[in-house]
Amino acid sequence: MTEVELKTQTEQLMDAVLARLRGAFSDELMVELFPENPALYRLNHPRGSILLAYGKSTFGGSESTGAIFQARNMTLRLTLVFRQLNGKDGVVSYLDRIRACLTGWYAPHCDQACRPIFEHFIGHMNGVWQYAQDFATRSTQLQIAAPESGPLLTVPQFEDASWN
Repeated sequence: MTEVELKTQTEQLMDAVLARLRGAFSDELMVELFPENPALYRLNHPRGSILLAYGKSTFGGSESTGAIFQARNMTLRLTLVFRQLNGKDGVVSYLDRIRACLTGWYAPHCDQACRPIFEHFIGHMNGVWQYAQDFATRSTQLQIAAPESGPLLTVPQFEDASWN
């Protein structure tokens, strides 16, 4: 039997954010992961694209003395690549619409809703406008408890305590 590898917490979060953005914008824009080779990225959509990347995580102190249990504050970066700056099809309008779509939404395995933390103009080149939007959320990082070493107890045998 082949073992199916489960996606990591970060991969599941990225999939959920992509699904949320695609549900809201796939009729109007391309929504995809940030390209592996950004220098070769080409905007093929007539209006624009939302590109999703994992930004970073910061971790709080451990909440337990017996095992590691800590808050994981995550940042996700959206890069908006558009042909138009202003108007209903412009990147400025979509900054607001994307912010409204993600603000207050609870991603899977997260105990805080998504919230915007940063937005800025990246640049303009060859008729393409680029902006960045960063969103934060929080989950919990848990220690994976490995089984103790040594033989496993598979058949317990109890002594009869009635002889006392």
